Amino acid sequence: MICALLSLLVLCPPQAAAGPEDVLLKLRDGRIVLGRIADHDFDGLSVVRTLDGARFRLSWSDLFPGEAEELKAGFGYKIDTAVPEVEADRLLLVNGRSLTGRILRSDPDTIELRTRNAVTLVPRARLAAPPEKVRVPADEVLTPEQFYQERLPDVPEGDAAARLRFALELQAVFALERAREQLDLAEELAAGDAGLHARIEAARTSIGLSLANRDQAELLEEVRQLMNRERFVEAEAKLAEFGERFPDSDLKGEWLELKDRFAERRRAGLERFLVRRWFTVASTLLKERALDRQASVDELLEWAGNELPRLVRERLAAEMEEMAGTIDPSELDALWAERTEQGARRHQASYGNGTWILGEDKARAGLVAEEESQDDGKTAAQREIEERTRRYLENLERQRRRQSGEDEVTPEDWWRQAKASQRFQFLLAYYAEFSGDFEVTNVSFAYCPTCGGQGWLARIELGNQGGRQRRVPCPTCHKIQVQRSVTFR
Repeated sequence: MICALLSLLVLCPPQAAAGPEDVLLKLRDGRIVLGRIADHDFDGLSVVRTLDGARFRLSWSDLFPGEAEELKAGFGYKIDTAVPEVEADRLLLVNGRSLTGRILRSDPDTIELRTRNAVTLVPRARLAAPPEKVRVPADEVLTPEQFYQERLPDVPEGDAAARLRFALELQAVFALERAREQLDLAEELAAGDAGLHARIEAARTSIGLSLANRDQAELLEEVRQLMNRERFVEAEAKLAEFGERFPDSDLKGEWLELKDRFAERRRAGLERFLVRRWFTVASTLLKERALDRQASVDELLEWAGNELPRLVRERLAAEMEEMAGTIDPSELDALWAERTEQGARRHQASYGNGTWILGEDKARAGLVAEEESQDDGKTAAQREIEERTRRYLENLERQRRRQSGEDEVTPEDWWRQAKASQRFQFLLAYYAEFSGDFEVTNVSFAYCPTCGGQGWLARIELGNQGGRQRRVPCPTCHKIQVQRSVTFR
């Protein structure tokens, strides 16, 4: 604090009288400079210090955050050009991809979808879910003229500020001539409002630059469209092309802004892609594996918990090459961790009649409040070895009982007899709960349909002495009593 005050006294002493054109600039390192802005461009500004008349150069990055944006907006280098959003219809397809546009017509068999000037007939058989309403950037589904005609009736006729905002929206969707018309109307309505006039002139400067350099503006608009369609490899190439073809462009500010936003937009696009495709890709691999009736259950659980996550990442990385270039599968973890920000949906899977295969501890985990576990000092690897040993010993015991004539169903018996849909659900539930790829948000239980949650059945045995009741383990739940389901995202 003391250093900052000393710097202020050195740069702006009390006897230094500020002129009418002087401004107070806050620098990123904490210093404050009083002076006159002599000139400015896309890279920075030149300042003449009031104290001693010294002239020096500052880049925009030298200024305190927010200070540079305010000055650039006033000079016409930076206009708030966030693309306005509109309501649209999104169709999720069975292949995991989606189409976004406006539904023009629908019947029991097809949906007619318009995206900008293109109209597509989508068979309802290709839909993975009913159409949903979404908010998307206007230029993703509307042409500049379509946006103008749709938005115009909502703009108050006598409101200069509203006309200016509409002009900026039109500039953002590349309706430049329409934007200039709205600026002319805003200027007529803003008589006597100096602040509004300054904003109108700044917008006019920006739009004028785009009109005067239409070929450059069209290339930048192409970049925006490619980014909206999540074709980031092509968008990045077009950004590089602009820098090479127009190194001294009057639209350099817009180009730099697009470059600054590119990494963030690319990351968000990749996150959305993973939200759309992760569950679908995993389900496809699980369904393929569920068709193998002869597989060992231990091998299947090992595959679902450890091998499947790697296969899913490899397939997703291959699919993403077209939109984002080569990606290492290990990079997907950080993107997938942000799935809740992109509206990841919840899914549900059930172990069904195979719940007992998990063993009592895992099958009933979360069913009743358990006593706080004491730290036994064992590592995760040691517990994993104990779990494998337990399953091995159980298998040996089952083999012994079968050899001795005792009738007991093994996990492999259940797997071979279960329907393909039951085997898929079992593997999906295990993958979701134990692989670490998904977050389990809820665990639910249903009583065994055979024994009603008792775990045992009463059997009447007849003999010379008459009949007597004998209690036998339930052949469906094997004394576990419940069927386990998980909800995950």
